[in-house]
Amino acid sequence: MGITLYDEELEKYLGPEFYEQICRFVQQGKLKPEREVLEELNRALTPAQAGKFQNSKSKGRLAIREVLSIWYNSCPSDVQNNGREIFLDVLSSSYNIDLQALACKLCGSSPPVRKTRTIAPSPATPVTHSTPSPSLPPAKRSALIVANTYSSSDPLPGCKTSAQKVKQAFESRGIVCQLEIDVSAQNLIKMVDEFTVKNADCEARLFYFSGHGGNEAFRIQTHGEALSEDLIMFEGNRGKLWEGGDFVIGEDGLHVFKDQILSSFAQDNQPAVHKILMFDCCRGESSKEMGAAKMKPFKLEIMRSKEANLKNIHYKNMVILNGTLPHQVAWCTSSGQGVTKFCSYLCSELSKPGGVNISALDEAINAGLEKDSAADSAGHRQMVEVTKRGISRPFIL
Repeated sequence: MGITLYDEELEKYLGPEFYEQICRFVQQGKLKPEREVLEELNRALTPAQAGKFQNSKSKGRLAIREVLSIWYNSCPSDVQNNGREIFLDVLSSSYNIDLQALACKLCGSSPPVRKTRTIAPSPATPVTHSTPSPSLPPAKRSALIVANTYSSSDPLPGCKTSAQKVKQAFESRGIVCQLEIDVSAQNLIKMVDEFTVKNADCEARLFYFSGHGGNEAFRIQTHGEALSEDLIMFEGNRGKLWEGGDFVIGEDGLHVFKDQILSSFAQDNQPAVHKILMFDCCRGESSKEMGAAKMKPFKLEIMRSKEANLKNIHYKNMVILNGTLPHQVAWCTSSGQGVTKFCSYLCSELSKPGGVNISALDEAINAGLEKDSAADSAGHRQMVEVTKRGISRPFIL
């Protein structure tokens, strides 16, 4: 079955002149190599529908109409509400000089709703087009990078190296970075709060943590004591727990739950801001259970976490990349002395020419991890897990 075309809708919401300029640009053979560039554009606009256009054999004008129709069919409200803005943002975020040239042409005759950023091609790519770039200020992107090395116990010196490499990779993409080493649990939350306030005007905020981490099923609040990793004792006939979950460990050995970081990172409730969090750490291997020697009436109250009680809008355009699957450990190179596996493959992706779509980054990293020889005693391999919440437009690193 062919791809349904939405020419009338695209002309209506993008504007007939805007839409015609796009189609004519491709029809005139200005994308080289055309097929690869259009597939890149399709992946950036509609990551979940990348295979749909790949199965098409269309060329030229029909091909770009199909790409834009797939986008409209998948995200009609986006196209209707701010289609020009999104399309121009994707074009100007690309490292492909032909897509940038198309952005220049469209901006020259029909400026976007808001100013977009322009990313220069990599130095190795010769610029063969004479079309002048529009004078547009870059959108601000900032990252908070934290690495704990735990020098006093269970050291991970490689985490500092990992953080430094990620900082270099981010900065190569125009991201302003704040690097912090050996941060206590209390200071970590304070640091995230301050970073969020200071970067309220950003198009995107990123957070990267490298260090120890784990998972707890529950957090003890009252009348309870953890006897071991698997057993909790309560006094009397009543107890209260809070929902647990994944946590990272401060330099002081105290736990900071990821939902605490998440809540602080999104506290200003700006749904249009992209919020990207990367946790390069273990996610634990144990959970706690309740047990009793005798059958007794007992009332247990489980409290919802702060994150669970917030409105969904609080987390719009949120992407969380965990370096491992739930309850899985993360690996470093050189027995903990070298960089983490996650860092190695993340930086490898960011070093490649062209934009990196955050929604497909987990698949790219997992492809590298799949080829890696590292595995635990049961044959398990490290695998990245991504959570995406309310992505309204593509985010290209």
